[in-house]
Amino acid sequence: MGLVELLVAMTVMAIGIFALVAGFGSGIGAINRASKTSTAGTLADRQMEAFRRGTYFSINSIALATTIGADGRTYGIGTVVESRCPDETAPTGPTCTLNDGVTSRPVKRATVTVLDGSTTGPVLITESSTFDQSTG
Repeated sequence: MGLVELLVAMTVMAIGIFALVAGFGSGIGAINRASKTSTAGTLADRQMEAFRRGTYFSINSIALATTIGADGRTYGIGTVVESRCPDETAPTGPTCTLNDGVTSRPVKRATVTVLDGSTTGPVLITESSTFDQSTG
C-alpha cells in the first residue's frame, strides 16, 4: 500500500513540475515579445521626435529600411506621410474647404511603422501624429 501511495504522489509531483516548466517557457516568450515591442516603440518615438524637431515642409515619407535597435535586434522601420484636410478628405490645393464652407490649411499625418526582423516581418507597432504648418 505504501508503494502505491508513493507512486501516486510522485506522479502528481511530476505533473506539477511539468506545469511549472511550461509556465516558465511561456513567461520567457512573453518577456521576449515585450522587449521587442518596447524597442519598436522607442524606435517609432525617435522617428516621430525627429519630425517634431524639423519644419513642416521637411516631413516626408521614408522608405522602409532596416535598423538595429538598442537590444541588438534588427527592425524594419518606415514612414508614410499623407497631406490631408482636417475632415480627412484629400486637399484640392493649398487650402481645404470643409463641409461647412470654412477654409482651412491642409495637415500632414505621419505614420511610422516598425516591423520585426526586417522589411517583411510582422508589424510590431504603428504610431501616427498630425502636423500643422503653424507648428513649425
